[in-house]
Amino acid sequence: MHIKKSMKMADVIQMNYMLIPVIHRFGIELGFGDKTVDQVCEENEVDLNFFLQLVNAYHDQDYFPKEELQSIPVREIIAYLKMTHASYLNNTVTDIEQKIKSLELEGNEDKKYIALIRNFFEGYKSELTEHIMREEDVVFPYVLAVDEIIKSEQFTDKNKKVFESFSIEEYEEEHDDVEEKLMDLRTIMIKYVAPPANTNLYHSIIQDLFRLEEDLNYHSRIEDKVLIPKIILMEKSIKNLF
Repeated sequence: MHIKKSMKMADVIQMNYMLIPVIHRFGIELGFGDKTVDQVCEENEVDLNFFLQLVNAYHDQDYFPKEELQSIPVREIIAYLKMTHASYLNNTVTDIEQKIKSLELEGNEDKKYIALIRNFFEGYKSELTEHIMREEDVVFPYVLAVDEIIKSEQFTDKNKKVFESFSIEEYEEEHDDVEEKLMDLRTIMIKYVAPPANTNLYHSIIQDLFRLEEDLNYHSRIEDKVLIPKIILMEKSIKNLF
């Protein structure tokens, strides 16, 4: 069942509570009463079409509206990707870190294995942070400069400098798989480490890793299947203009 604009936003959450962080990334907070998706998006100045395409894609793994997402303004896509980055670093990754530290502080006989998991996750966090900072500092400013040039049909000293310093094909070639290390950690925890005394917390960490990997996969699909092809076409248009 796809999510429609006439549905109550509260019913959307009841149908799939995993959408709570996705909705939050749009700046939408809980407490919307009986308001519909359409009403909530309008009140929060959220593009309704973009919201529906994204939440349906998260809700149904077989649903990926590539053509519809291609019609979304570049600035909307970048704003969402930035909110996703902030969610990863400030919430998801931090929460997993705290759970691992809690296991370590219990001081049981499994402490050396928990320390191994902590060190592995810290290495992953460092890689993810580097990946995100590269996008925030280089890729996204470039994408926004391309968008500005297309809209204005002219170069400024600033956007010309940015445009000439990079290309989206460079990003496509270097776009690394940040999920691979995460999968390695999950595999180690499932296959090679005996669960510590606090199995509930240990299982919770594994579940969090699964959810983060799934979220990152979708994040990458937006970048690889929507943003990159969109910018490649815009680059070609700019070269034809000038």
